[in-house]
Amino acid sequence: LAGTFFLLRELGPILKPLLLAVLLAYVILPFHFAVKKRVPGRLSLAVSIILSLVLLSLLTLGIQASVRTLNSEMPAFVDKTRELQSEFLTFAEARFPFTTKSLKEMASGDSDTAIRELTNWLVAVAASTLSTAAVVGLYLLFLLLEASRFPSRVQKSFTGRRAERIMETIEGINRAIAHYLNAKVKASLLLAVPIFIILVVFGTRFALIWAVLVFFCNFIPYLGSVVGYCVPTLFVLIQFGYGWEFITIASVMLAMHLTTASVIEPAVIGKAVGLSPVVILFALAFWGSIWGLTGMLLAVPLTVMMKIVAGHMDATKPVAKLLGED
Repeated sequence: LAGTFFLLRELGPILKPLLLAVLLAYVILPFHFAVKKRVPGRLSLAVSIILSLVLLSLLTLGIQASVRTLNSEMPAFVDKTRELQSEFLTFAEARFPFTTKSLKEMASGDSDTAIRELTNWLVAVAASTLSTAAVVGLYLLFLLLEASRFPSRVQKSFTGRRAERIMETIEGINRAIAHYLNAKVKASLLLAVPIFIILVVFGTRFALIWAVLVFFCNFIPYLGSVVGYCVPTLFVLIQFGYGWEFITIASVMLAMHLTTASVIEPAVIGKAVGLSPVVILFALAFWGSIWGLTGMLLAVPLTVMMKIVAGHMDATKPVAKLLGED
């Protein structure tokens, strides 16, 4: 176990882009099969690959441009933060004088440093996005080219019952991951797109960054929704201050997050994950400690794969049952 933990962490730069490409392939392949019905032969695969790479490139370049603009405007955001903090303390001192001392002690922390650290983190993520996207795109290209040939290669490599069991395990993983990802993508889009529209309607700066952040954070169970709501709301407060725009945007975003978490996701995803909530939290902690944010995005799919593989081997079937929700 210690050796596995060490190898996973050391091989992270290789495995993370590969696994991200695998997850993207699960999302793209249904689209490719739909195109294949209308476009014959290898042309359908070429269309799917080109469209996927173009969308990935445009999204990456758009995020990088927005983050660079955000970094250049950070001094103005810091000044606005100081102004809002002063207004809040003045309001609290006039109406709740007995809490003024505690509030001033809480506000005495270096909020400017916290905002700069958050922005520096966003800039670092954006800087690594382009190189990561290039590697993911390369992996994705070859995965899509090789996907249709893999079953025949397994049949040639193994014989008899062993080949059948391998294919049964792979088919089970394919069904579970494809269903989970397709459902999660739909649920995340139903959350991120309306939030993007609301932010654009109110003239919120860097609406694309916040929409993309909400979309990807929604793939992280429990913790992702909190981050996906708090970070955009904080910057909306900095931009608009304590006005009706901030209250409206914060309330609408909160309603959308609650609706997605309590209504849309249970209806769309159902019990596709099939994992215990405690197992999901442990998986988030484990993969997050190894691969950071990428590990948290991959935590649920990787744990689902492990559960399915364990369920197909007699020695590990009890482990699969322990990981399950029922």
